[in-house]
Parts: sequence; structure tokens; C-alpha cells
Amino acid sequence: LSGVACAIPGIYAARSIDSPRKRLLTYLAIPLMPCSARLPVYTLLIAAFIPNTTALGGLVGLQGLAMFGVYFFGMFCGLLVTGLVSRSRADHFTDLPFVLEMPPYRVPAWVPLLRKAWQRCKHFITKAGGIILTVTVVVWFLGYFPNVGADLGSSWLGQLGHFVGPLFEPLGLDWRYGVAIMTSFLAREVFVGTLGAMFGIESAEENMVPLVNTIQASDLGLASGLALLVFFAIALMCVSTMAILSREAGSWRLPLQMFAAYGIAGYLGALGVYQLVTLLGG
Repeated sequence: LSGVACAIPGIYAARSIDSPRKRLLTYLAIPLMPCSARLPVYTLLIAAFIPNTTALGGLVGLQGLAMFGVYFFGMFCGLLVTGLVSRSRADHFTDLPFVLEMPPYRVPAWVPLLRKAWQRCKHFITKAGGIILTVTVVVWFLGYFPNVGADLGSSWLGQLGHFVGPLFEPLGLDWRYGVAIMTSFLAREVFVGTLGAMFGIESAEENMVPLVNTIQASDLGLASGLALLVFFAIALMCVSTMAILSREAGSWRLPLQMFAAYGIAGYLGALGVYQLVTLLGG
């Protein structure tokens, strides 16, 4: 559940799990939890595509219900994945019961507390900071050149967005959404700011209303909006999480496998939702 705030402390907390199998299942489930980085994306998409109306005699707002639904969907996916993987492994009967002895509660001493916090921060910076910085610099470089930041659409990143644009066309999305999705690999909430920049809206991450109005004025339908919600609920679009996973798991094999598997699952899930909603006339 700590992964609902952020996946990184949840992954660190999994160190206390003695069973390698249960630790693996925890690693698989945490990225699917609806972390706070997804919240700006959910807020934007729900505001743009879900009517601000009520149901059940005014007791339930549709937008609030949609937010609850997408949060529940992420948790359900986590339970589904861990359940399937657990039953596919032959060693699921060998685990001992989990027993945790709670220490006596005391008022914490400030010196050990600050020392421990410093050690954790230093560990994160030294172990994952280099990877995060490298990816950030690469994305900045692609978005800044060759036009020195004058137009993101004509930058190398924009050209890459045009190249991968056909991949998102089955979801009813154009290349601008492809660029925003690619930059969200730095952090999911970057999707909002990048999409705002693609539409010529400054500081969209601080004030989403102009971007919401622009999306609503475009020809993007409900099916595409719901497809984006499903994609972001499943796909592992977070370089920080992958960096920490690689350190905790001891190699890049697990995070890369999860990135590919969750990316494909997210895309196929989004495609299925898009086709279903389109078929129903959405």
C-alpha cells in the first residue's frame, strides 16, 4: 500500500520480506498501484472526457466515480498479476508464514533519525541518481535541439513523435500525444506539461483548465480518453522506479521485463477499451 504514494518507498520496504518469491510478487504489484504521479494525468483526462454531472439523484459525481474506478482498476491489476504469477510458480507452497514482531513504541531520537534519513537519501542519489540524470539529459537534449528549444514539435523529440505516431493512431491519438507519453517516462506527471507545450499552453501543470478546454475542443473522443487512462494505469512509465528496481533486484533484467510486459499489456488494454467504446458509440 505504500506504493500508492510512490513506488520507490514501497520497493525499498520490500527488503523486509524474507521470501524471494513474495518479494518478487511485491515488485510486480507495486508499479501497478495508483501512485501520486499518476494523479495529475488522471485529473486532466477525467476533467477533459468525463462530464461534470451527477448520478443517483446527485449522490455521486461521475468524475469522482471515474477517479475511484481508475484507482480501483490499478489495484485490481496488481492483484491479478500477482495471483497469476504466484500460481504459475512451482515454489508457492514452500513459503513460511510471515511473522513480524512489532518493537515497543518509543519517542524517536533525532540524531539516529536524521542519520538514517541522510543515509537513505544518499543511497538513492548514488544508486539511482545517475540513471535518472542520464535519461533526463537525453530527453532534454532531444527536446531542445536542433532548434534551441524554439518549438518542441520540430525538435528531434518531436520528429521521434512523428515517427512513433502510427503506433498511437489505433488509439485515436496523434503524434503530440505520442511525444507527451514518451516524456512521461521521466515522471508520469510530465505528460501534462508536455502536452500543454505541444498545444502552445504554458504552465499547464499548474493550471489545467486551458489544456482541458483545448482537448475538449479537439476531435478527440471519449474512447481515446479512456484508452489513455487504461494505458497510464498499467504501463511502467517511470525511470526512477526502474532504476530502483534494478538496484534492488541486482540487475536490469526484471525492470526491463516489467517495462516491456506492462507496456504491451497497457497498450493492448487501451486498444481493447478504445475498440469497445467506439463500438458502443462513444
